[in-house]
Amino acid sequence: MSSWKQASAVRQTEKKILVVVHTKRLTNKVIGEEMLAQAINNLGYTADPAANRLRDTSSYKDEKGFNQAVLAMGYDAILSVVCATEQVSNYIPGTIYYAPVGGYGCYYHFYHYYAPRESPGYVETDYRVFYETALYDITKSGGNQLLYTSTSESFDPNTSGIDSRFCKAIIADMFKKGIL
Repeated sequence: MSSWKQASAVRQTEKKILVVVHTKRLTNKVIGEEMLAQAINNLGYTADPAANRLRDTSSYKDEKGFNQAVLAMGYDAILSVVCATEQVSNYIPGTIYYAPVGGYGCYYHFYHYYAPRESPGYVETDYRVFYETALYDITKSGGNQLLYTSTSESFDPNTSGIDSRFCKAIIADMFKKGIL
């Protein structure tokens, strides 16, 4: 994971944070927002998942209109996470082994013929998930002052969204950098 913090940014105490996750699947969005909001709330901050507060983020005409609507709901900051999933396919080749195919001889002297056999190969499909995280203070400088950003990557065949390991890592990094 690589991350950046604005030099003048301080801990976001007394801030109310709206967590917005952008994924293709709605279930991954809801779960990711709830996990991140809960992790932030566990540190003593106030954070809410956007799925509980906003119906559709695409209905706003532009970023400024969205920020004004979020500000009107009483939030001071937006934590935005973009998840992009890439499908990765790998061909696993088969193996060659030798197996008996016949034999000849008598009771005491029996000989086998061995011939090469090949097990079939197969295609293994995994998912690589890229995360881009940004924390914006929407009360300053026109409504979108970037306080923190990070990029990270996960390679997990069972995940196409945010998981608990990502939540722990991103919250720990924000805490270490003095944002949370």
